[in-house]
Amino acid sequence: MEGKTTTPMMEQYLELKQAHQGEVLFFRLGDFYEMFMDDAKEVSRLLNLTLTARNGVPMCGIPYHASKNYIKRLLDAGKKIAVCEQVEMPGANRTIARREVVQTITPGTVIEDEFLDAATNNHIISVFLAKDEIACAYCELSSGVFSMVLLPLEDRFDSLRALFGELLPREILVHEEDYFSNQQYAQVIDQQEVMKTRLPSWYFAKSQGFSQLTGHVGTVGLKQFGLSPEDTELHACGALFRYILETSKASLSHIDTFRKVDREKTLLIDESTRRNLELLTNLQEGSSARTLFSSMDKTCTSGGARLLKSWIASPLATREDILRRQDWVTWFITESTEHQRIRTLLGGTRDLSRLATRVAMHRANPQDLVAIQQSIATFFELTERNADYYRTLLGEHLRDSAMSDLVSLMETLLAAIREDCQGPYNPGRVIRPGYNTELDRLRGLTNHGARNLEAYVNRIKEDTAIPTIKLSQNRIIGHYLEVPKAHGNKVPTWFYRKQTLVHAERYTTDELVELEQEILASGDKAETLERELFEQLISRTAEHTSSLLSLGQFFSTLDCLQSLAQVARIHQYCKPEVADDTLLVIENGRHPVVEQNMGKGQFVANGLSMGADDERFCLITGPNMAGKSTYLRQNALIVLLAHIGSYVPASSARIGLTDKLFCRVGASDNLARGESTFLIEMQEAAFILRTATPRSLAIMDEIGRGTSTQDGMSIAYAVMRSMVEMGVKTLFATHYHELTMLDTSGMQLLTLAVAESKRNIIFLRKIQPGVADSSYGLHVAKMAGIPTAVIRSAAQFQKQHFADYSLAGNSMQLDLFTGNVSEEPQHDSRYEGLVEQIRHYALDNSTPLEAMQFLAGLQEEITRTD
Repeated sequence: MEGKTTTPMMEQYLELKQAHQGEVLFFRLGDFYEMFMDDAKEVSRLLNLTLTARNGVPMCGIPYHASKNYIKRLLDAGKKIAVCEQVEMPGANRTIARREVVQTITPGTVIEDEFLDAATNNHIISVFLAKDEIACAYCELSSGVFSMVLLPLEDRFDSLRALFGELLPREILVHEEDYFSNQQYAQVIDQQEVMKTRLPSWYFAKSQGFSQLTGHVGTVGLKQFGLSPEDTELHACGALFRYILETSKASLSHIDTFRKVDREKTLLIDESTRRNLELLTNLQEGSSARTLFSSMDKTCTSGGARLLKSWIASPLATREDILRRQDWVTWFITESTEHQRIRTLLGGTRDLSRLATRVAMHRANPQDLVAIQQSIATFFELTERNADYYRTLLGEHLRDSAMSDLVSLMETLLAAIREDCQGPYNPGRVIRPGYNTELDRLRGLTNHGARNLEAYVNRIKEDTAIPTIKLSQNRIIGHYLEVPKAHGNKVPTWFYRKQTLVHAERYTTDELVELEQEILASGDKAETLERELFEQLISRTAEHTSSLLSLGQFFSTLDCLQSLAQVARIHQYCKPEVADDTLLVIENGRHPVVEQNMGKGQFVANGLSMGADDERFCLITGPNMAGKSTYLRQNALIVLLAHIGSYVPASSARIGLTDKLFCRVGASDNLARGESTFLIEMQEAAFILRTATPRSLAIMDEIGRGTSTQDGMSIAYAVMRSMVEMGVKTLFATHYHELTMLDTSGMQLLTLAVAESKRNIIFLRKIQPGVADSSYGLHVAKMAGIPTAVIRSAAQFQKQHFADYSLAGNSMQLDLFTGNVSEEPQHDSRYEGLVEQIRHYALDNSTPLEAMQFLAGLQEEITRTD
């Protein structure tokens, strides 16, 4: 703009833009938000808008009433939006309207439903790198939950990755100097594909954090939250709180607690484990389909779905807390009629936590107040029965003294707000008739003005005994009373002459002038008064924010508990015995996700028994496609489910308290990080070896692949022996069958059963003691569609190059370690009769029950054979 004369409006824009560098400035002009210069160029490209220019200045705009759709698209594109509104119209001393930025919208600070996923928490996190630890503060602003945690020096960056994986934040605040001075720290931050905001050092000053928090809660100290002025967490807390305050420019009264998280009370799950177990997102497209969450989600509310994700992401590690949840799940299973009543009632509630937040921040609409009133009513209906029992759960969330206040609020909102109000604020469609006498009068004047004037004229006729008085109006003198000259002697003194005609006189009165003015102004007055009454209701409701948030948490907790019960009832889960020991005994365990995606009764259950001194390590061999990975994962998921207080997919289970869960299963290249599959695998194995304890459960699949056979087998053996010596409960699957011939002291040897015939192989998916006879690699390659000529060539190659290699009497192993190879795999004669029975069974002519009975007979025969 140098060298050009700018208009007052453009000067105003440039001044505001200078204060909001790095943000898209939505500049309000009438019914549009306008963008100028670089903002206009970028936004027109991102939103596919027409780019125009005025006086050489690029510009584009969007309609005010459709702005939320465009804002969401910009947020998804990684932009922040500074919303500039007209706050005062032009006056005697101003030629243009006064404008100011009323809110900066960022991915981590949005609270409106249009920008949020109802079933997903929306965290923003602040990270401070201290000398000996990492301080993190994180907030779910839409529900008012503010938490903090310290990550220990040892493996602090792995712990930070794990925390990111647990929270899935949409925005990360980092200390600018830390980011540029610590390459490893910067790498962890950059790996997160979310908005990152670098803040200067003074945001993270500990003294500022202390004053920010004490000023907010109105106390001289923070002992009630377990904080002292010297605590490291204050660095991160202060930066986060200040950032939210500056961007939202609203009251944060709904944040009334700062929660210190004790990591020792949760079962720790690292980033890789969370990903490989597909807890919240699957590995294919990154959605929640076919995940543990989707399999356990029978919630009826969005708040319940969010809380269930939190439970799965951060399981409990204390027996008392686990058993408390378990008891509730058991109660719902036992009280099936009450359970279904609760499900029905919960389905009629709204997201009370997010509603209360919008009220507290004065961004609620009338429909939000209706939803709050209805949710309070549902709460009282819900607790009509079994009140004492629900009070044990409610006691954790809501004080008794708040109950009568909620009744009063519910009655006020019911009396005040029209139940049929929809969407945003719509004047005339918010406050119920009968709630406010003055509003009813003004509406009456607006809606029944002609009727009121007619009534007035009829009264005047009676008072003056002039039956021919007429009421009329024109643009010059407004409303008037016209009296024929024949009745001029009856005109009272309080009539004021306005106009003289040949045959009549036109008059007005004080009352007529007042009535006319009221009718003309009543519409504006009614709108103003209705808005004032609505704002009063918002303020009245905001006084109960803490109680409403507690009620919302109660609904969400109840919903999670009943969801766990619903899944357990439908899929016949058992109640696990959670013990303060290191045993892990599972009978007929199933994979909760795979089972639900198969036909009923098709999943083959398998057990596990480990935890005694000589049974803490299971070395598992078996063919490709036999079910090793499923077996590994299902046991990890059963342990996890037990630690959230859930029933588990098994006929019985005894699960010792677990402190950490590790899953080294599968790997892929990460070219963006410059990391190969093998490097990632080794990093994950190293983390397990450094941090696992005898109370941990580790599942490890194919350790050592991705490098030479000699190196891979050596690494696998060393890792295996280290885990045995550490006493970690470990499920270790491998294709290095040679490991079973080395030192296997302190181990169980397990394999997946296979039924062979001369023509075919059947994977029975059943775990059993022993060692695999073969990997059947060529067989699986044939199943995958590798051409027959290639299969034959591979078999011939094995014959020529590995003829002298044997596996200590084992049957042939069709991979790189096999000798004495033939094109047809040898078979185990013990199973040949079973194979023939299966081959000749008339499946098409059997009922499902008959087929199940036949399968049960085969299973019994296999057991006898073994």
